[in-house]
Amino acid sequence: MDSKKDDLNVKKQFFIDTIARFCDKCGSPFVVEDVNILQRTGISSIIHFSCHNCKSKHIATFISPIGMNHRVPVNTDLSVKEISKFAQQSETSAQEILDIYMYLKKNSKVLI
Repeated sequence: MDSKKDDLNVKKQFFIDTIARFCDKCGSPFVVEDVNILQRTGISSIIHFSCHNCKSKHIATFISPIGMNHRVPVNTDLSVKEISKFAQQSETSAQEILDIYMYLKKNSKVLI
């Protein structure tokens, strides 16, 4: 069990070293506890950074074969578990968007 945790911490540290060592908002250094790997395929990863000091959140993508990454701030109340769930969903089709639009246009109230 410890070897799996150690392996995960090594991966998290790699993303800290490669993508973001410090929080953009407060400048605090990221630690492995601030990092969650949301999705990992053979060629890319989606990583969630959450600053332990100021609670600022970032999501980054990392493309392994070319070492390219992109990081954006995220202002959200979603948990890491929820973000991970939505990241694994397939894309929304234009027809699904149109169906929702038409439903909302016809119904003044939406009950959940």
